[in-house]
Amino acid sequence: MTGTLADQLKSAGYTSNQINKFDVFSIADDVITFPEERLGKSRKKHEKRLVIVLQNDKDNNDPNIKICSIAPFSTGKQFYRLDYLLKKTDHKFLRDDSYIRIGHIQPILKTDLTTKWGSIVIQSIRGDIQDRIFLLHDLEV
Repeated sequence: MTGTLADQLKSAGYTSNQINKFDVFSIADDVITFPEERLGKSRKKHEKRLVIVLQNDKDNNDPNIKICSIAPFSTGKQFYRLDYLLKKTDHKFLRDDSYIRIGHIQPILKTDLTTKWGSIVIQSIRGDIQDRIFLLHDLEV
């Protein structure tokens, strides 16, 4: 194997990023899958896209678990029942008001998370997001 130890660990799926539930990271846009694309709907591709980590901290901090669950952000005006609107006035890391696409929760490699932009710290917003995840999976709140 060539490269530094850090490069070798990253290629094996390990990351040194501190990852917590409700952290907001950017990732390469092509990592995200939007099922509507498979139906022929086009979308504007970006170099990077913001995502929110929705997996529990115990799994996020276990180096042997190489994936985490995220939901992508979108500034698109279409609104789905479980989407959650974040206002840029409440979250300084946002350039525009953005929807968390709860219906598009998906696993990604932790190594795909590049830059941490912030975290959702307001407890009522965390609770609202959690409630929407429960609704998505038809769990009792």
